[in-house]
Amino acid sequence: MIKVQTQLKIIDNSGVKKGQAIKIYKGKTGKIGDIILISVKQVQPKSKQKIIKGNMFKALIVRTKYNNKNLLNNYISFNENSIILLNNQKVPIASRILGPIPSQLRKNKQLKILSLASTII
Repeated sequence: MIKVQTQLKIIDNSGVKKGQAIKIYKGKTGKIGDIILISVKQVQPKSKQKIIKGNMFKALIVRTKYNNKNLLNNYISFNENSIILLNNQKVPIASRILGPIPSQLRKNKQLKILSLASTII
C-alpha cells in the first residue's frame, strides 16, 4: 500500500537510489503493478545517465511491505517498498532489475519487466 509522500527505493540500474511518490493514478493507494508518479530524491554519485535530483518519472510498484496474495493463494510481503522507473511510453528506463519480482506482474501484462528480472517469485 503506497500513498502520496511515501519514500521508495528504486531497484533498477537507472542511476537513481530513492524517490518519493507524488501521485497515484488509480485511487488513493497503490498496490503491486500500479503506475505512480515519483520525484527523484537521491541519485548515485557517478551515474552515466543525465538524471538529476528533482526530476519526475512514472514508476511501476514492484514490492510493498503490505501482505499481498499471489497466484498460488500464498501471502507475500517484502522488507521494503520498491519501484522501477518507466518512460512516458511505460517502458523501463533501465536494462537490469535487481532482486526478486512477484509473478503478479504477469497478470498486469508487464512481460518486459519480467524478462529483465533476475528472479520471479
